[in-house]
Amino acid sequence: MPAEFEDYPRSRDFDPRTVMDAWSSFVAGGPWNAGAVRDSIGASWRRCKAAGLDPHGPCGPTPGAGTPDLGARRLERSDLLDAAEHTWALMADSLIANDSLFVLADPEGVLLDVRGNGELVGAAARARVGAGCDWSEQASGTNAVGTAIALGRPVVVRTAEHYLEAAKMWDCAAAPVRDLDDGALLGVLDVTSVGNLCDSHTLALAVTAARQIEHALHSRALAFSVELLNWYRANADRWHDRLTLLLDRKGRVIAASDELAAQTALRTLHADTRNAVPSLPGDVPFTVASCLPYRRPDTVAGAAAAARSWHGGVVVVEARTSSGHGKRPVATAGGGARARHPAFRSLVTADARTLACIAKAERLARAAAPVLLSGETGSGKELFARAIHECSACADGPFVAVNCGILSRDLAASELLGYEPGAFTGASGTGRAGKFEQADGGTLFLDEIGELPLDVQVHLLRVLQDGIVVRLGGNRERQVNVRIIAASNRDLGVESESGRFRRDLLYRLKVLALELPPLRGRRGDIPLLVAHFLERLQATYGLGARTASAELLATLEAYDWPGNVRELHGVVESLYVLGDRAVLATDDLPDDFPRLDGARISAAGGRDQPTRLVDLERDAIVRELVRDAAPMSEIGRRLGISRTTLYRKMKEYGLERR
Repeated sequence: MPAEFEDYPRSRDFDPRTVMDAWSSFVAGGPWNAGAVRDSIGASWRRCKAAGLDPHGPCGPTPGAGTPDLGARRLERSDLLDAAEHTWALMADSLIANDSLFVLADPEGVLLDVRGNGELVGAAARARVGAGCDWSEQASGTNAVGTAIALGRPVVVRTAEHYLEAAKMWDCAAAPVRDLDDGALLGVLDVTSVGNLCDSHTLALAVTAARQIEHALHSRALAFSVELLNWYRANADRWHDRLTLLLDRKGRVIAASDELAAQTALRTLHADTRNAVPSLPGDVPFTVASCLPYRRPDTVAGAAAAARSWHGGVVVVEARTSSGHGKRPVATAGGGARARHPAFRSLVTADARTLACIAKAERLARAAAPVLLSGETGSGKELFARAIHECSACADGPFVAVNCGILSRDLAASELLGYEPGAFTGASGTGRAGKFEQADGGTLFLDEIGELPLDVQVHLLRVLQDGIVVRLGGNRERQVNVRIIAASNRDLGVESESGRFRRDLLYRLKVLALELPPLRGRRGDIPLLVAHFLERLQATYGLGARTASAELLATLEAYDWPGNVRELHGVVESLYVLGDRAVLATDDLPDDFPRLDGARISAAGGRDQPTRLVDLERDAIVRELVRDAAPMSEIGRRLGISRTTLYRKMKEYGLERR
C-alpha cells in the first residue's frame, strides 16, 4: 500500500464515539486516550490547542470578515482553476450522485471553488464551506484541507476527528496539488461529504484528481514556455549582443544570451516576480537594467491585474561593477562618435558616417517628436527604429511595426485606426483596436510610409497632431500616447512635389530626420558584418565555425549591394549553410553572384572605376584590427608596416581600437 494511504482510518477501525470521548477529554484539559485517535490527528489537535483555537467556536472566517479578497486570489490562481475545470467535468456525475462536494483551495487553505449538488453547495456555504472561507488549520482546526497543507501529503479527516465541534458533520479527503518542476504547493483538492466516507476509495479519488490537475498544469506550463521561447527567438534582433535572460512567470530561466548561458548558476535563478521588474539575488554578479514583460496576444490591454503581474519576459542584465563585463568590443571612429546606450551597440560598424548617425539617433531618442528615417531598402531602418525606441522614455511600452507597403487601400485605414463592430462587410462582431491603440504608451514604426494611399494619409494627420484616434464606423475619440517613427526608401520631398505624398503629413513626420548610408558607402564595414553574421549563423545552425578568406572579402567589398545589409546577410547565410570548409572562398558564393576580375562590380553587371589605393589601405587596416586581439606590432607586421606607421594611419583614417 502506498505510504500516503497507510494512515487512512478504515471504517472497521473508526469508532466515532471513542474518538469523541477522547476529543472531549483533550479539549477539557484532562487525561485522554491518545491511542483512540491516529497519530496524525492527535498531533493536529495539539497544534490547534497550542495556537489557542476555540474548539467550540465557528469555522474559519467567511468572505468579508477579515479574509483576503477572493477575486484577487482567484485571479492569482486562475491557471489552477482552469486546470481543475476538466477534472471536475470528469468527476461531476459521480460526486453529485454520492452527495459529495468538489473543493479547491489555494496554498493558504482559502477555498477558491466549491462544486456539487446545488442544494448541498448552498447548505455547505451556510456552514462556512464556501468560496472565500479559510480552512487552514490556524482558522478551522483539524480538517482535510488544512491538515494536508500542514503535513504536505494526502489526508483524510472523519467526522469526529475534526478539532472544531462545528466541523464534525463533515467527512473529508484532500490531496496537495504541486508544481511538478519544483514541488511548490499550488493548491489542495478536497472531496467532502456529510459523513458518507467509508473506505479508501475517496482518498484515492482525491489523489487521482490532484495528480490530473498537476499534469494539466505542467502541460500548460511547457506550452507557455515554448510560446515564450518562440517569441524570444522571433525578436532576437531586439536584444542581440545584450545580456538577457528569458524568464517564465515564476521567474525561472528558460533561455539566456550566449554570454550568460555559460553562467550555470543563472540556470536555476529564481527572480522575485511579485514586482513588475524581477530582482536578482545579491550574490549574482549582475543586476537588472530593464525588462520587457511578455504580453500574450489575448491579454486585455490596460487590465489592472495584468499591470501588477509578471507573466514572463526578457530581463536585460548588466554587470554590478563598471568593468564592462559581457560587452563586445567593437572598432569605432575617432572623435567621440561612440554608442553610449546598449540598444545601439548591436549595430555593427566602424564607419565614421554611420557612427555619426548613431550618435545623432541617441540624441533624438530623448525627444517625443516624430522621427523620419530615410535610406535604401535593407539599410537597417528598422534596427535604428528599435534602438531609438529602446533608449527612449517609452522603452517600457510596446514597439509595433507596420509595413505600409503591404497594406491595401481598403485595409490600411482599418489596420491603423481599428474599427467598430459592423463597420464594413466581414468586420469582426467585437470590433478591433488598430495599430495606434496597440502601440499606446510605446512606439509605432511605420515602415515604407511612402506607399500609403493619399486618402489614408489624411487619417494620420489628426493622430499626429492631437493624439486622438477614431475607429472606422464609430465616433468615440480615443486618446493615445504614441511615439511615431516613419521610414521610407523614397525621397518624400520629391514625392510631395509630384503630389504622391501629402506635404502637410511630411512636415508632421520630418520633425527629426535621419538618413542612413547604403552599404556601398561604408564598404569597410563588410568584413565586420561578415564576421558578425558568421558568428550568429554558427549559433543558429551549429555547423561549426566559419571564416571568410581575404579573396572572398575582397569580392564582397567590390560588389555594390543594392539590397544593402539585408542582401549581404542572405549571401553570408548561403555561404555558411552550403560551404563545407572552415575558410570560405569565392568558390562558395551562389552561382548567380557577380564575379570580378580587378574592377568593382555593380548589381547591373557594369564596372565602376578601379578601387582607390587609399580605400584599399583603410579597409585592410580595419580588417586586421577586428580580426583578433593580436598586439599592434603583430598587426603592423601582417600589414607590412611598422607599429608607428600603423598608429599614424589609424589617426589619418579616424580609426581607434578598443
